Amino acid sequence: MTKHYPAPNIAVLSLAALLCCCGCSQPLRTLMAVGNEQKEQTAYVRQKQQRFKVLLRDIHRGRLLPGLRQERVVARYGEPVLREDRTFLYRDPVAFFDSPKVYLSFDETGLLSSIKVVADEPKS
Repeated sequence: MTKHYPAPNIAVLSLAALLCCCGCSQPLRTLMAVGNEQKEQTAYVRQKQQRFKVLLRDIHRGRLLPGLRQERVVARYGEPVLREDRTFLYRDPVAFFDSPKVYLSFDETGLLSSIKVVADEPKS
């Protein structure tokens, strides 16, 4: 004799599936958000590195000259790593010790007055 089992209740199966999905979806959304944030951080660092390379290239080619307004410098090269009084410090955002440092000084009217590049010596 065969045993007949009652048909599973659709509501019970739906509830079980919903609980399973809800339990897994939050960690999955968190992982996806972390992945997206890492992509944004990588893009941000690349942009900062690119702007720093443009700054160094402009200095070496004689394109960055005294007299440029502070706002124009920030618009072209981005925010400096450090602002102290009227002096800006730019450097590579990742290579802290192996990167040259660029000091841009501005006069009291906000015009670029001096440019100083300090190359770090390689460590032995």
